[in-house]
Amino acid sequence: MRALTTLTAAGLFALVAASAGAQQAGSAGQGTGGFSMTPPIPGYNAPASPAATPSAAPAPAATNTPPPAQANTSPATSPSSGGTGRVPAFSVPSFPSASTGTPQAPTVNAPNSNTSAPVAQADPAPQPAAPQPSTLDTGIDLPGQPGGPAPTAAPFQMVPGQPAPVVTPVPSRNAGPVAPPRPDRYIIPQPRMIFAGEVSSRAWVIFLTPEEAAREATFLLSYINSVVVMPETSRIRVSINGQSIIETPIASSQEPSAFSVPIQRGNLRAGPNLIRVDVVQRHRTDCAVTATYELWTEINNEGTGISFAGGRPALTGGLDDMPSVGFDETGQTTIRVVTPGPIEGGGSARVLRAVQGLAVRGMFPNPSVSIAEGLQGPTPPGALTIVIGTASELPRLMATTLPEARQRPITSFVQDDRLGGPTLVISGPTPADVDRAIDRLNSISIDQSDAINTQTRWSPNAPLFDEARHVRLAELGVTTQEFSGRRLRAEFQIALPPDFFAEAYGNATLSVDAAFTAAVRPGSHIDLYVNQQIASTLPITTRGGGLLQHTPMFVPLRNFRAGINKLWLEVVLDTEADARCLPGATLPADNRFVLFDSSEFSIENFARIGRFPDLAAFSANGFPYYLDGSPMAVVLARQDASTLSAASTLISRLALARGAPLPIDTSPASVTLGERNAIFVGGIDHIAASVLSQVGIAESTRANWVVSSADELSGDSASESYDNVLERFRNRRTGEAPPIPSEQPNAHNTPEIYERWRENVASRGGVYAVMDRFESWLRSTFSIGFDSLRIKEGPRTMYEPPPRTSILMAQGSSTNGNSAWTLVTARTSDTLANSMSRFTSDAVWNRIGGQAVAFQNSTGDVERRDVGSFRFIVTQPLSFSNLRMIAANWLSTNIMPYALMLVLAGTLLGIFTAFLLKRLGRPT
Repeated sequence: MRALTTLTAAGLFALVAASAGAQQAGSAGQGTGGFSMTPPIPGYNAPASPAATPSAAPAPAATNTPPPAQANTSPATSPSSGGTGRVPAFSVPSFPSASTGTPQAPTVNAPNSNTSAPVAQADPAPQPAAPQPSTLDTGIDLPGQPGGPAPTAAPFQMVPGQPAPVVTPVPSRNAGPVAPPRPDRYIIPQPRMIFAGEVSSRAWVIFLTPEEAAREATFLLSYINSVVVMPETSRIRVSINGQSIIETPIASSQEPSAFSVPIQRGNLRAGPNLIRVDVVQRHRTDCAVTATYELWTEINNEGTGISFAGGRPALTGGLDDMPSVGFDETGQTTIRVVTPGPIEGGGSARVLRAVQGLAVRGMFPNPSVSIAEGLQGPTPPGALTIVIGTASELPRLMATTLPEARQRPITSFVQDDRLGGPTLVISGPTPADVDRAIDRLNSISIDQSDAINTQTRWSPNAPLFDEARHVRLAELGVTTQEFSGRRLRAEFQIALPPDFFAEAYGNATLSVDAAFTAAVRPGSHIDLYVNQQIASTLPITTRGGGLLQHTPMFVPLRNFRAGINKLWLEVVLDTEADARCLPGATLPADNRFVLFDSSEFSIENFARIGRFPDLAAFSANGFPYYLDGSPMAVVLARQDASTLSAASTLISRLALARGAPLPIDTSPASVTLGERNAIFVGGIDHIAASVLSQVGIAESTRANWVVSSADELSGDSASESYDNVLERFRNRRTGEAPPIPSEQPNAHNTPEIYERWRENVASRGGVYAVMDRFESWLRSTFSIGFDSLRIKEGPRTMYEPPPRTSILMAQGSSTNGNSAWTLVTARTSDTLANSMSRFTSDAVWNRIGGQAVAFQNSTGDVERRDVGSFRFIVTQPLSFSNLRMIAANWLSTNIMPYALMLVLAGTLLGIFTAFLLKRLGRPT
């Protein structure tokens, strides 16, 4: 009887366990406790109510036996959910924050198991119920979480001999995938921001209005990183005004992750706000220095920024709020100019003057001007619409009425029903009043006597070295850094005046304060790069550690240019531990190197005298167009919207570089044009042959210039070029053959092809081969070639750019030889307008130099033609010290005159010595 009772109890217990197991086997394959064997499938969303979601296949009848009671019930679990619990949440670890109240890394919810599905015919053992803590919405989609992708793969089968259950795809709660939140204010000031290496940082400034600073705000961060980045030891941190906003592991190698954290009140300020991003990355497996070049994290511009509660406040303040306009997801501020009609007459002059004041007041990182005639739609995000016209013309252009425009000149921000906002109205009763309103807009000048204003692109500002100066790295934004990795990189920037004339002599000095431990082996070195070229190396040759105290690194001044110069210090460390690379060797360990912010960068006095042609000086601040104080002549090849848009973007960039608007004249008299500084803008078919000759461009350029389809498209094509390279790499990996180049003969290129093959194939033997080797030795040893041994300039040669050039810029002298002419042209005016915004971006603008440059928009390449001959312009008093340094630099680039002067001086010395000995000496 006792055995029968025991058997009956066991049967009842098995029945209860089977019914409980059937009810708790929620989503097939998910199991209990939130463990998932199925990967997330992008493109599917979890159901809103799993218990009520219909299934395509009928499910077996569920037993009405209730689940076991739970000790702790989550407040987030409602009775309507059928008592289904959620698994415990887990948190992504983060570094402890020094500041109080700093948000921690977002909490990621694990998938729950709510969906009913058929189960295998097995008797699962009963499992105790787990506590159900409340879960937080983190914005990260995981399988099984509401809003996340629902798994559709077959579940893992643990019972042998049983068929795997069938999983039915669950329909989405929404019609389509949920788009990630977009910020109201973008903060990345360039098309792509990539942090490479083991340690990287970047700081810049954005401006906010008082309404934006006072409103409740949320910070959004989105990024993607290299697959070799180790998430356990890699971190990204964003701070605003010195307060940490978010710090999270770098773990998003498949697709961009999205995070959102509230910004505490008081963190944002009206006016400038300093944004700083710090990234620390470690490799998963490789300890080699070369492996650090595989580490990168790229910010997703579209998902990074500030979101305001209730949306972004309307910009309706005064001109002081101009920097708060901001930019779009590519870092570009589009200035959309709305005019009442054709731009002939004084319309182009007003536009060119107005956009300069806007660029200087707004300090926009990358301004781009678009001319729009007539009615227009709402202003897109990160853009500014300006309406220029008299009071009687405004009703045709906008919906808002401004009675004060009929009484006086105005420059006011409005929120227009037709144009949206921000919209700046420049108006007055008469055209003369409109000009006075523009004069008020342009009454601004940024002091750049000590530093060049770059804060909206790079902070701190670039210090200007216009004389002997010493600057500590702390003033350049480089802090003391203790380092345990393999390659440390610290970046900073400086500026040189446009009349910098010392590229052939002299050195700059970086006095390094640093220390390294005994783990660092000889062979390690410290490198200094200037404008992407290595300029100096300091080897580490001692063992047992050491201390560097103001150890000098000499940098030849030929590596520098007028304007902004970007430098970075790179420390490459070689250790025994990295050579062995045992498991776990890539994890952070004891610090092996420290760079102190007391290190100092210095440049002694150098020669200062202006010259033209010199496009580096022109891009630095518009040199020499402002020296005589007269208006600069701007000649448009055609009076159309495309040409005016390109010219406006160029002039606004020059005004931004100078820190003040430049006076211009768009209707110069043809009889006096040969005696004035002038800029010519337009398609090359509409440029006069005399202008091409003066700036050294071959007339054959008109016929040989090819229009590239990529150049006709607007926007930044850097990412497209990267994608094309990646696609070719994938095709090569998959075995697909690349396109076979056409071998059809081209009669038009026959002479050029013949000449190229003749030069490459023709052998130079005997004396010519010896001379070639000797010249190569001179260039590699002394940076001297046979062209440096000339006495006078050779015949002038015309420059013809590559056929796929998007924009050509060249500079020469005017017809009288005393003024500068600069040509900015393209194959068509549309190509010029579409490519100008990228041409004036920092990545290209700071590489302009020489007598001519050819820019290709599809690849970002810049071909430069060096200056052959130039004219001097006196900009500083010709003191003895300045004259001595000018002569030293000129003689360093003109070897033959220098040698002849030495021979002449030696001959004269011998003659006078012989004469004196004959008169005063005694015969022997």
